[in-house]
Amino acid sequence: MSKNFSLTVLGSRGSMPIDGKNFVRYGGATSCYKILAGDEEIYLDAGSGIVKADPQPKTRITILLSHMHLDHIIGLPFFVALTHKNRPIDLYAKARSGLSAQDALSVLISPPFWPLKIKAYPANVNFNDLPPKNFSIGEVSIETLDGKHPQGSTIFRLTFDGKSLVYATDFEHTPAGCEKLANFARDCDLLLYDAQYTEDEYKKFRGYGHSTPEEGLKVAELAAAKKILFIHHSPCRNDDELADLERKISARNEKITFAKVGDEFFL
Repeated sequence: MSKNFSLTVLGSRGSMPIDGKNFVRYGGATSCYKILAGDEEIYLDAGSGIVKADPQPKTRITILLSHMHLDHIIGLPFFVALTHKNRPIDLYAKARSGLSAQDALSVLISPPFWPLKIKAYPANVNFNDLPPKNFSIGEVSIETLDGKHPQGSTIFRLTFDGKSLVYATDFEHTPAGCEKLANFARDCDLLLYDAQYTEDEYKKFRGYGHSTPEEGLKVAELAAAKKILFIHHSPCRNDDELADLERKISARNEKITFAKVGDEFFL
């Protein structure tokens, strides 16, 4: 019997949170995805989407941060599990710009920007720099790959009970980078891919560290990914515009879905 392995979209917006009646279906919260894998509860990034998280009472909580840009960590001070007395929470991020995960977060989540440091919360938070090689969280195997993005980003592959998903946010495509990502994501069950820009927009924003649905489709086909979830939606694109883009892109491949807040995927 297979074990529970699921992903829930809590936030899929890129760059900054957005709200309003035209940003409901796809959501306006920034990057956060909740994974349940047996007794493990793993969050991919801690953007504003993590504010709506409803942690399970007996799981072990881990947060994997792709990088430290504001839209990926802005929700962390409001994560409800931080208020649970003595609850262990493990946080992993790669040291960047000469700062460890703890030092980088302490720059922002501390006075005068915020009244508390993370260590002042009731939970027991353990900061971990990403190991240089693969590691495990319980029965979940974690592999990492560096992505092209200003100051860098980490791409994660999580494997549990024979199923795997790949989280490739804040990834700017290059021929060599796409080949590496396709090999890294080979035969995965779910590929989450940064598709913030249209092809025309990308011409204006080359070097900003994001990609397009067309490039994501190429990577997914090379990787033989079983399903593709496009993420990191532009804050300038409303529900109707995203739905129109999704119709056009999904007509090319039935495996494609654009992330919508509240969506659940069972692997």
